[in-house]
Amino acid sequence: MPQSTSGKYLNFLALLLVVTPMLLSDLLAAEKLSSKDNSYLKDMAGLNLLQVEASELAAVKSSNDKVKAFARQLIKERHELTQQLKAFADKKQTNLPDEPSLIQKARYRVLSAKDGAEFDQAYAKTMGVKVQQDTVHLFSKAASRAEDPDLKRFALQHLPALENHLQQARELRDHFAATK
Repeated sequence: MPQSTSGKYLNFLALLLVVTPMLLSDLLAAEKLSSKDNSYLKDMAGLNLLQVEASELAAVKSSNDKVKAFARQLIKERHELTQQLKAFADKKQTNLPDEPSLIQKARYRVLSAKDGAEFDQAYAKTMGVKVQQDTVHLFSKAASRAEDPDLKRFALQHLPALENHLQQARELRDHFAATK
């Protein structure tokens, strides 16, 4: 018995209702990151959070205008990077940490225990140079080794600014070395 046009149409709609969710789930799954790339993204977020928290501390605790200016600049730029990291993570269906790692928190606690010139020097050396080096290294690694092309582009896009911050941090550290 031949099927009517409306019957064919209903069969087509039923098939479409079954196939569409499968196709959508495949498309969404394609946006997820590999565990290695997920790790890069989470490490980027953790270092970024550490820099924001340490720089907020420096902006309040430091008595040195150069340290305060560097800290304020990092706060502004790292908040922008945080927003971009969050948007990227949402696109890739990845959850980011909302606080630094335990090791990063320990670095922060060591810094926060210092005062005066000792604090300024420690901030310039650890949160300035060391953490900036770690950040540049991580973004460079992601730019060259990430499997996801979007993550590679994201890392490459931010490397120039991060390298500039590293240079500024070295200048700040050198300023304190020269004034000893």
